[in-house]
Amino acid sequence: MPNHVNLTMIHAAAGRSARLPANRNGCHGPCGLPSASWLLLFGIIAVVPIGCHSANRARVSVDSTIGRAASSADEAFAEGQLDTALKQYRRALHRAWAIDDPVASGTIAYNLAASWLSADQTDLARDWLLEARSELCRGGNSTANVWLMESKIALQQCRFDDARLYIARAEGTEPPCGDGSRQCGCCRTDPCSESCLKGVPVLGPHLSEKRGKRQCKRDFQTQVSLAKARLAAEQYDIPQAMQHFRNACENAKHVCSEDLQAELHNVAALIHLANGQHFQAACHFDAEAKHLRLAGNHREIPGILELAAAAYQHSGRQRIAANRLCRVARIWLGRGHPRKAWEMLQAANEMASRIYCENTQIRLSLTASEISQVLTASDANLPDRREDLLVE
Repeated sequence: MPNHVNLTMIHAAAGRSARLPANRNGCHGPCGLPSASWLLLFGIIAVVPIGCHSANRARVSVDSTIGRAASSADEAFAEGQLDTALKQYRRALHRAWAIDDPVASGTIAYNLAASWLSADQTDLARDWLLEARSELCRGGNSTANVWLMESKIALQQCRFDDARLYIARAEGTEPPCGDGSRQCGCCRTDPCSESCLKGVPVLGPHLSEKRGKRQCKRDFQTQVSLAKARLAAEQYDIPQAMQHFRNACENAKHVCSEDLQAELHNVAALIHLANGQHFQAACHFDAEAKHLRLAGNHREIPGILELAAAAYQHSGRQRIAANRLCRVARIWLGRGHPRKAWEMLQAANEMASRIYCENTQIRLSLTASEISQVLTASDANLPDRREDLLVE
């Protein structure tokens, strides 16, 4: 069995912690693939259409109060502003409770679970998933994506039997694509409500609806296959992981979603890690970050870039690793967290110090100068070792 990747340096993978190679419970995921397999995975993904963007948030077709609050929460969640997202989701939830709408209540509960999972509050996330299942069942809507999120949490906690059970329950549940009278409202990656197909001329609304539902079901089947591939990779069953991954890519050929592209690259990276080839995994993490940006899902990018940095570091590419952490530092500075940015820059500088690259040092110095100015303007005490990051 290959050695595990040491990813203890990674402490912020917001929103995707349920499927990262390492977590706080000490459950380290697998670690790379042979060169031929690496090319194969990129080749498989390459056949999936790119360049279009479908919605990645659960949609709630209810009154204007819920709509406004849910929209604000979605935007905050995508930007990583979890406190704001939680506040707005709760506001929407209280309105859904006030009008006794089970579909809206269940959908918002699902989004609350995703938010708490991003905040690493697993127990709260599972509580809200239970609430989501109850309300969605009461409203006659699918709970398939609720079970998929349960499987991700189980996988994070190394409860592999539970993860397998939850995936089976999701697969045995009606796909979350509505019955024609409701919009898809169960899944952040569900493309039904805003799919690329809306821009394609059709013979009439019924044909458009039928095609949209077919795409929705393909997206769900892709998610199920990816969940199976992730579980197999975590258990080092590479043949099974590859088979499920191929199935996912086959379905994904017909789904237009940058979010789904990001998910494909994430699972490909985990399969590569299972055989200990960190460089190939890092390339997939880079591609995942790109597609997250194209999808407007900025919240998850810092964590994925940290994973890329760790993988590049383990492959002996310190300069690239330092570059990725520098990008993370700039992201946190831009989001108003200069101290977190400084911590990331210190890690980047430590990697860069093992090699000499003038370009890298200059870029780190420029970033350090910007962070120090923000900290000075806010009357905060500048962290130690500022001089270590400034090029003469």
